Amino acid sequence: MKGKNSKSRLMMLFMCFLVLTAFLSAIPASMADDHKRGRNHSDKHGDRGGDGILGGFSGRGEHDKGNETTGQIVAWSLAAANLSVALSILLKGVRKFVPLRPKAQRRLSKFNNTQKSYLMRFHYVLNPVTLLLAILHWTLSRCNSTALPEWGLLTMGGFVALGVVLKFKLCPKELLKNVHKVHTQPVLFLILISMLVIGHLSMD
Repeated sequence: MKGKNSKSRLMMLFMCFLVLTAFLSAIPASMADDHKRGRNHSDKHGDRGGDGILGGFSGRGEHDKGNETTGQIVAWSLAAANLSVALSILLKGVRKFVPLRPKAQRRLSKFNNTQKSYLMRFHYVLNPVTLLLAILHWTLSRCNSTALPEWGLLTMGGFVALGVVLKFKLCPKELLKNVHKVHTQPVLFLILISMLVIGHLSMD
């Protein structure tokens, strides 16, 4: 029984670690590389690699073009804006799934609170700016292989909108708790990262 619990804890810790490493490295690298490989002749409204609402998840198009400059700016801005979030998820995962002494847990908790007090201000300011830059990047790019970048952009817009609602308390108090739960849901955060990374890797 202890062996199974140990394996489960290690697996969850590994997943938390992936949140941080994937966020800080995979997005900027994949966006830059795939935009560089993009085609320079395309029509945004041309045929996609597949049919249906998702436009083909895995098809590779012949008319993809990415704007590398705006892609790099968006990627690094997104990483900087959410560094505090990724770090917080990692630290909470360590506290929850790694058997630590109470003193070590208190230190991790204190460090997490400290980093959030310094870095979350950038989260509030940079995310809306990054969303505007992402929209600009989308208008300058062409991707007929997959609709995942568009879905990622919509999801990102949803996260930013929920963040604005929380920050300025734009809904009744009884709803703020539910809004907070959705906005801080790690699974949705991972889905967003996955859509952006896989979508850009699918570009021809």
